[in-house]
Amino acid sequence: MESEANKPAKAVSAASVRSRQAKAGLGGFLRGFARNPVLVSRIVVSKVRSDPMRVAQAAADALPPGMRPVVGRVAWPAARFVKVRTRKIMQRAAKGPLRDAKAHFDAGRLTEAVQVLQPHTRWPFVRRRMAYYEGEKAALGPNPIPPQPKITVGERAPGRVLHMVTNALPYTQAGYTVRTHRIVTAQKAAGLDPHVVTSWGWPMLQGHTDVEPYEEIDGIPYHRLLPKDEVPFESRGRMIRGAAEVAELVRTLRPQVLHAATDHRNGSVALAVRERTDTPFVYEVRGFLEETWVSRDPARVGSERHRLQREREAQIMREADAVVTLAETMAAEIVERGVPRERIFLAPNAVDDALLTADYDGEAFRNRFGIGRDEIVVGSVSSIVAYEGFATLLNAAALLRDAGTPVRVLLVGDGAERPALLEQVERLRLKDAILPGRVGPDEALQAQAAIDIFVCPREDLRVCRLVTPLKPVEAMALGKPVVLSDLPALAELVGREGAGLLVPPGNPEELAKALAELRGDPARRRAMGEAGKAEVAAHRTWSSLARTYTRIYRALTEGR
Repeated sequence: MESEANKPAKAVSAASVRSRQAKAGLGGFLRGFARNPVLVSRIVVSKVRSDPMRVAQAAADALPPGMRPVVGRVAWPAARFVKVRTRKIMQRAAKGPLRDAKAHFDAGRLTEAVQVLQPHTRWPFVRRRMAYYEGEKAALGPNPIPPQPKITVGERAPGRVLHMVTNALPYTQAGYTVRTHRIVTAQKAAGLDPHVVTSWGWPMLQGHTDVEPYEEIDGIPYHRLLPKDEVPFESRGRMIRGAAEVAELVRTLRPQVLHAATDHRNGSVALAVRERTDTPFVYEVRGFLEETWVSRDPARVGSERHRLQREREAQIMREADAVVTLAETMAAEIVERGVPRERIFLAPNAVDDALLTADYDGEAFRNRFGIGRDEIVVGSVSSIVAYEGFATLLNAAALLRDAGTPVRVLLVGDGAERPALLEQVERLRLKDAILPGRVGPDEALQAQAAIDIFVCPREDLRVCRLVTPLKPVEAMALGKPVVLSDLPALAELVGREGAGLLVPPGNPEELAKALAELRGDPARRRAMGEAGKAEVAAHRTWSSLARTYTRIYRALTEGR
């Protein structure tokens, strides 16, 4: 006779195992409930609230097959109700901490935002929000991207440059993207081989789903790093992904130089890729984004985020092989951040050479909006944001109307400040003011041609003192007289004497006085326009900038 130990094992079905486990579990549950019904009830409620759908599934698995439809009709709807109801209860309970944490985060108090949420991490959505805040803070730290092994890159492609930018045409139309495209097309015309790569996840994370990873625009290759699986929801995670994929792109393209444009996220990725691929890195400082951020709320000045971003930007500038920026005012700021002046090069906002001789149909634009041939149009083509100071221009226009020397105001563009400006137009009864909103690139140049006096009345803020805008340069290239706030970056933009007028920022009376002088003196307007065109032709064309970039790249790659 076979011993019990040597008998073949009987086949046991999974359903049988679940049935035995359920019976054992049910017995244990009943015994425990008899001993301490309050504690066991609390545990059950906790389990149901934490994952009611799994509890319902376990209940279904423990029942005979014939009973499972009953669970489907009763337990599943009940579980869904409990799940939704529990989520709402948790969200209401966490509403105060979430609101307070967001207020801290928006004000730049990153550590406080995390601390407010720490007592509430039992809730998954709180943990997710806290992880987002922690990731955003880590992105501003001194070493946001972990080091990785070196990558072997073959012989470099002569003249090839990989431009690393946040966003680009055709999905984003802004001064940043236009500058990128003008730079690379001018470099191509000068004999270089530029490629562009956008930040990881763009533009899919901004809602554009029908996007290709590669596209040529005007003969320029644009590469996009599109998500293929899980998407990090905070900056540091996306930067880590970006560094890995850009490094692989460098291995494939074999560029001689990396050329990253602000902000620190592009700069951090470029630094990481330089270390992995031994590719020289140029950092182009197009603005001081932390100063733009605090300009929206002066209470943010000196906040943790302001300080961390400033320190991170400065660190990237110091570690780059060369720094390019737009103006002497910006170069002086970069020197203050610890970069030797000899490693800083100027590549100011510029225009196509063809714009100096272009003839855009401003008359057609005027006719479309009912502007008379003899009316004097003052205004701008710009993003409509608070620091541009257009409220001062509207107040000046009201003063001119009341003095019997009216002008037509034309403000082309869109932005957060446009609704407030429309309300101001109504309040001042400036019925002839025109704010048509956003237009296309060619129509924007038509609008420039329709303006008689281009006005850039920027506010006296740190960002406006440091950074030069592009649109006044376009106006000067078209031969338009310009009236600008008397700020260092704008004064530098005018350059030679006679190319424009400077007025105190935020002063509608002085702005009205300057506009009145030019309104009644067409000969002076023509002379100022000619002086501005000459200034642009001498110093601010993309072809001249391409020569500057070529010299920088050559200096970095000779002998490597």
